Parts: sequence; C-alpha cells; structure tokens
Amino acid sequence: MRTNAFRAALLGALALLTTGCESLFFIEAEAEEICKTQPNVDFPGAPPLTLSLEHTLEFPLGDVDAPLPEDADVETELKLKVFEVTASTDLSGIERASVSVRKPGSSEEILLGEFHRTSTAPTRTLRLTSSGAVDLLDLSREDSLDFVFEARGSLPTEDWSAKLQACAGVRAKANYFDLVF
Repeated sequence: MRTNAFRAALLGALALLTTGCESLFFIEAEAEEICKTQPNVDFPGAPPLTLSLEHTLEFPLGDVDAPLPEDADVETELKLKVFEVTASTDLSGIERASVSVRKPGSSEEILLGEFHRTSTAPTRTLRLTSSGAVDLLDLSREDSLDFVFEARGSLPTEDWSAKLQACAGVRAKANYFDLVF
C-alpha cells in the first residue's frame, strides 16, 4: 500500500517537472515591517533662495537574505509602509517631498514615496505615501540601504530639528530549480 502511494507521489512530481513547473523549487523570505527612527535630526536654516534640502537615513535590512541560496536567481521587492517627518517648526512651505532608496556607495536612486502639499494650513508633520513595491534587484543582499529624503519649497529659515521615521516591508524569493536539477 505504501509503495503504491510512493509511486503515485513520484509520478505526480515527475509530471509536474516535465510540464515546466519550476515554482515548486523556491525559498521565500519576508520581513513584514522593518522600522528605523532618527529622533533628533538637525537641519540648518535655509539661506535665501534655497529651494531644497536632502537627508540620508541608513535603513537596516538585517539578515532577510540569510535563508536564500547564494547562487540562486533572486527576486526582491521593498514596499514603503511609513515615512514621516515630525518637525520642531512649521513645514507648510514645503510643496513636495520624496524618499528614494539608494544602495550604499551608489548614486542611482529608486523612488519609494512622495508628498505633495494639498493645503496651506500650518503643519509640523509630513507623511509620505508609498509609490508601490519596487524591485530591489539584488539589494536585499546588503545589510542596509540608504533612504534619501528630499524636500522642496519654502524651507524654514531658522535652524530646526525633526524626528524621521521609516518603515518598510521586504520580500525576497529565490528560485533554486537550476540548483537542484
């Protein structure tokens, strides 16, 4: 009886393999939410005619790639959950803001989220909304990524500080069909 069940399972697996079903041979790792907070980031007052500022936040990925085979074909994605700036001063002059991801040591950036001013009311908080999940290529093999915050508009003219909070979800899927067969 057990032999027949084993043969049926083996024949089923062979049938799947001959139909090109590679999706059975993968490992998936996911960190639903990783957060980083910088509580006291100091920004200098903007000189006249200064229209933008930039700040880089090192974002830890941890060991999300630990279970993935080194030589496997890997798909990765990152989705911004929260990027919020809470300032000690009014930020209502900022018209647009963005946060992008950059591999440490690189200059290429991938947009993660944006903010567009919709009201003239005074505010001390900017909350950037996600642009959707982005393909990270092999950036998941890094221990950390650089999140680059950029703001444009009428910037505060006096020195100010802010708390920056970033949360993102990371998913990596490795197809190891070629490693098995």
